[in-house]
Amino acid sequence: MGAARARTSPFLHNTPIMKSERIDKIVGVPVLFKCEHLQKTGSFKVRGALNSAILAKEQGAKGVIAHSSGNHGQALAWSAQKIGIPCTIVVPKNAPQSKIDGMKEYNADLVFCDASVISRETVCAEQAEKLQYYFVNPYDCASMINGHASIALEILEQAGENIDSIFLSVGGGGFASSVAYLVGKLRPDIEVFLVEPSKKQLSNLLENGVPCPMDTLDTMADGVRVAHVGTLCEPILKEFCTGKIIGVTEDEIKEGLKLVWTRMKQRIEPSAALAFAGVLYHKPKHVKNPLVILCGGNVDVDYVI
Repeated sequence: MGAARARTSPFLHNTPIMKSERIDKIVGVPVLFKCEHLQKTGSFKVRGALNSAILAKEQGAKGVIAHSSGNHGQALAWSAQKIGIPCTIVVPKNAPQSKIDGMKEYNADLVFCDASVISRETVCAEQAEKLQYYFVNPYDCASMINGHASIALEILEQAGENIDSIFLSVGGGGFASSVAYLVGKLRPDIEVFLVEPSKKQLSNLLENGVPCPMDTLDTMADGVRVAHVGTLCEPILKEFCTGKIIGVTEDEIKEGLKLVWTRMKQRIEPSAALAFAGVLYHKPKHVKNPLVILCGGNVDVDYVI
């Protein structure tokens, strides 16, 4: 994980930490926000994507390919453009237009598919074989997980002595497992809580081995619509996050989004508001100094007009 940080840090931002006195009063405790929506391409995804693209190029890959509803695709497209290799992204038809536009701006070739995990994976596998490109899994991928770890290292450097917990949104689990593993090893006194759309039922998987019956979630938080975590991620999350899963409703996500937009003037996306909603509505009583990772800021323009 340290090697991945050294490999990628010259290209990326060390994103700032912010706070709001008004939000502190509403929540009842001081809340810190790690502003990863201000990262290159507008989300944390670029940390893992850049690490993956650099390693792929070093291994002689002709290009890179992934399936994505937006943030991973933009991150991989930017990374490929930065280091000079081709990139193709398989995109579900219901992806936000702003994220589709972002991928195009980074010169990615887009192939559209149906809005299901099965369709995404099938079409992506077909394209990868046809093009002979290196597949970069959005979450179930060691190079992605290792690349994401740099955000946890930054948090510990910036605020490690001032927090007792970290709240982050969980989708496929790559980001969550990276933060949970590193913080669990370096600072086990800091709890890592995973916030999910309530229908995901990750706690049922970690505690009882029962996966979510759906493969795609119907949620405004488009970055976390995948209902299942990756096979590499599941044992890590089971070890470090069992009993620390928080489910939130769509209305709670909306209210968290409004509060950050109006009080902090930060244009985060719903997937980032998801993590804040966990603190705003479901913070465990023993938590006194939480930090929320605002994971992305790629808001579909149609959503706000």
